[in-house]
Amino acid sequence: MRCKNCHTVMMDTDLECPSCHASVASATAAAPGPVGSKPNGLLMLLPIFGGALGGLAYAALADTEMGSTTVAAPARAGQASESNPLRRIFGLLFTLGGGVIFVVACVQFFDVWGIARREPKTVTAAELCRKDFFEKAPGWIAYTFSESKPIEGVVTRRRLGRGGEVQARSLLVRAEDHWLVATVAPGFEGNQLVGRLLPGDVPPSQSLIDRLRRQEADPAAILPFEFNAVDGTVADQQLRYTAAGWTGGFGLVGLLIGLFLLCGGRRPA
Repeated sequence: MRCKNCHTVMMDTDLECPSCHASVASATAAAPGPVGSKPNGLLMLLPIFGGALGGLAYAALADTEMGSTTVAAPARAGQASESNPLRRIFGLLFTLGGGVIFVVACVQFFDVWGIARREPKTVTAAELCRKDFFEKAPGWIAYTFSESKPIEGVVTRRRLGRGGEVQARSLLVRAEDHWLVATVAPGFEGNQLVGRLLPGDVPPSQSLIDRLRRQEADPAAILPFEFNAVDGTVADQQLRYTAAGWTGGFGLVGLLIGLFLLCGGRRPA
């Protein structure tokens, strides 16, 4: 056998190691093993380091979020302060625009309403054929005819008040042995003209009367004035009422939007 300390060969009769003089019991004992199973100190510190790093990372992240929130809050406040003037500007524009449109619609409505309420003076064919009738004619008359014939093409006529222009139809209506040039609005029906007389020696009536006289065998049979029945046509009045209603509706909507932007929709800070 060998000594466990110095590896010297020993006899079975030896009481100690010849070289190191260790006793047989200690020389032949098993080599000492590791003292305990303590873990490595560095390995024990890893969780601590990891937790510290995690805490530092969390703190940095939280600090970044707080910083971004602190920066974003003034930005939002700046945006709100910038958006308020724009809101007021748009509110003012909508209010003024809607108000103007609504006033225009009201003016148009009352124009048509005033025309529809006019009481025309009824005239006869004999009165229309008098030479001095045009100079003494009432401002608003009505004439019922028994015979008429259409004229090809359309003419442009201006309505009363602020009604603008309209593409009117032309008719030749019988007045005893004469023909009366009449202009009516689209949608005219019936045999009664309601409106006013226009002189035949001024444009645009002159061009229409001259053209018709060249087409007629007896030019003198055409009376020297025009019966403008555009404003008195019921269909045209209904059209103008509808247009005024739509215009007023758009104006009212714009006015309400403007007032909402100026006065409504405010949220507490």
